[in-house]
Amino acid sequence: MIKGLIVLDENLASSIALRYAGLLSEYMPIQFKAAHVEDPATKRQSAGTGWVQRTWEKGIEEAGMQTVQRLIKTEKAGCEFMGAPRILIGDHDDELLDTLWQGGYELFLEGNLNTSNVSDFYSLITSKLYSKSPSPMLVVKNLVSPAKTVLICGEGVDPGILVPQFLKIANGATFAVDIVCYKFQENDAPVLVDNSEGGAALTRVAEMLAENGVQVQKCRVICGTPEQTADLFREYGLAVTTFPTRKSMRLELLAHIPTPVVLCR
Repeated sequence: MIKGLIVLDENLASSIALRYAGLLSEYMPIQFKAAHVEDPATKRQSAGTGWVQRTWEKGIEEAGMQTVQRLIKTEKAGCEFMGAPRILIGDHDDELLDTLWQGGYELFLEGNLNTSNVSDFYSLITSKLYSKSPSPMLVVKNLVSPAKTVLICGEGVDPGILVPQFLKIANGATFAVDIVCYKFQENDAPVLVDNSEGGAALTRVAEMLAENGVQVQKCRVICGTPEQTADLFREYGLAVTTFPTRKSMRLELLAHIPTPVVLCR
């Protein structure tokens, strides 16, 4: 059973993430701990000390608990939760990082609908939370079925990181698996080329999956610009890859694809 942490707020992104978590649980053995972060700086600048401080923090915690419970009840999430939601008070990234490290979570999940801007997407994945997390990070962009999953390889992807991390979170999963190797090329439209163009990395990813009993349905090499190629990923409900670098064309592709993305390190 995979142990996941899902962070929730009372907004559309969290609603979609919560529903997606329910769909994900239909295809893989996973249970979630719900978390919500309240930043005191947005509530009140000073609450005094002692009893006043404790009473103020208790009020914030109770309000946060009501927020999460209301969201879970409204969305009728089909995922399994581990106990009551955890309400954290403090800096968003610091609190979630501490929770990830201390709780031994194997997957982090959050909704983020504003990822098509490359700079915004890069800022997200290089934030303190993402850059220092001990677990793979799942960014939910849309509510889609994860029945078909794709491993994205290409420039900068180490099969020795991608495949082991994928196997950890996909242990016992029933979704179909494809491999796509992306290569940047200025074309009028995306084109498929022979798999030999994917190089040794593509071959190694396929070999490692086969060695671990994962049946790959399709293995493709796609060439094109990130904007052109992104639309081809609409058939997938989950994409798995490694963290891209700032100047990588894969970064732009990941920003543009509509598919929820798991980033591994």
